[in-house]
Amino acid sequence: MKNIVLLGGSNSVMVNGLQKGLKEYANVTNLALGATTSIQNLYEIYRPKNQEAIQNADLIITESVINELISNNNPKENLSLDIIFKNLQYLYATLYEFKKPVCILLLPYRSKNFQIVINMHRYLANYYGLNIVDMQSYYQNNEIIQFGNKFGPHQLAVVNRYVGKEIAKNVDCFKVSNKNLDINLPEFKILTPDNMQRNGNFKIFNPSNSMYNEIVYRLEQGNSLAINNCDGYEIIGMHSWNLENNGEITKPNSGIFTAEHCGSIYLKNINENIVKSTAKSNIFCEIQAELIIDSSLIIKFNDEKLPSTEFYYLAHSWLPNSISLPYFDLIAFFLCKPNPKMKLFDLSVIPTDIDIEIDKDIDRSYLIPNIVFFKDSMEFIDEYISHLYPNIVKHIDSVLTPQIIKKTEAQILSQLNKNTPQIQPSMQLSLEAENKILKDKIKELETNYQKAIKVKNHLSYKLGQALIKANKNWYKGGYIKFIFEAMKIKKEHKNKDKSNI
Repeated sequence: MKNIVLLGGSNSVMVNGLQKGLKEYANVTNLALGATTSIQNLYEIYRPKNQEAIQNADLIITESVINELISNNNPKENLSLDIIFKNLQYLYATLYEFKKPVCILLLPYRSKNFQIVINMHRYLANYYGLNIVDMQSYYQNNEIIQFGNKFGPHQLAVVNRYVGKEIAKNVDCFKVSNKNLDINLPEFKILTPDNMQRNGNFKIFNPSNSMYNEIVYRLEQGNSLAINNCDGYEIIGMHSWNLENNGEITKPNSGIFTAEHCGSIYLKNINENIVKSTAKSNIFCEIQAELIIDSSLIIKFNDEKLPSTEFYYLAHSWLPNSISLPYFDLIAFFLCKPNPKMKLFDLSVIPTDIDIEIDKDIDRSYLIPNIVFFKDSMEFIDEYISHLYPNIVKHIDSVLTPQIIKKTEAQILSQLNKNTPQIQPSMQLSLEAENKILKDKIKELETNYQKAIKVKNHLSYKLGQALIKANKNWYKGGYIKFIFEAMKIKKEHKNKDKSNI
């Protein structure tokens, strides 16, 4: 199998989405992180622990356009178009220098400034000669933009899954760039507190789950960090993971809205004072101000409770009900030392009113499955219904399903009792024993089809079998299908009874 490295945001993290499709035909190293722009993709490329996967990759996939639009559109974060474009140039120039096949995946999403941000990716794909799969153009050309907009930044997992399948099945059609460019990349460096000057005592934690494994240093009142031997570098990104007070990861079902629990960091040099908050989750975000490292730089927890100078959209520190943590859990800073010889484009080269046409020799959009017809499939419809009408699904799960199960169990028990000797009132068992018998009988009906063959044409049996099938496929919308299947069974049974009269 081929080796694929996946860089991206939450659409690449979704378990049943893009990564699942890729894994059907390739070995996948997933370096994606939700709610992050292209700068996180660049950061992961330079992390020492990822170097072996990068070197062994037969294809590197990167997607970030949706998160760039979100960060730009958020009125608090308001990530500038200039920063987005600069960081994209750093990313694509680095990928070009690897001399490996690259796939830029433009997922469909329309919001303010979508034209210019999408065109940034297209322009740089053409300039660096990097392969591109443009779902934005596909949705526009097939007039399904409004359909795609129904799902916001998280497209249906089933769509992304099939896109992933096609990419992984056709890895060999992605070619190394044939451009001959003089890049002159900046110097990038990753600094963790382990290789910084630590003043005071630090608690160290190791949060990990099925996808992430990090080392966290806790900044709190009484300690601080300093950076040595990096004069002239600029801090352009920051990786944090604010944990619970005891160092554990906040559990998704804990009832805590992590975006409102924020830790704040304070960065100060001779020219800049930066205060920024991140939330109780694994986060990588830009440092938007140009913070040049010098001997005066200090890094500490914001114990003075200074107001934020810049924001990250998933850390709601500006809300009156937000909770300020008494610490800030830091993983690393991402540094850049600009190279004056590098050719950096400014926004004047990007049209804002028309689409940039992708060069035919790098356009791999023909790998996109036929979504126009694909959306008629049952798998697609199940997820579509669950996405658009979550309250219906909740109603079925909490109200209709128990009613259906109770009624069907009663029908099955009634059918069984017809062939079972009646128990005298004096011999009635306890309610608990009766329930056990009922469950055993239902299990017997499900697992021993041959013994139940005599009643296979009875309405109760057919309904029971349909319910069993629905229960096994609940996650695919089985209970929704059961309602229609039950109506169909009853109608057929009624018609059959009439024909036998």
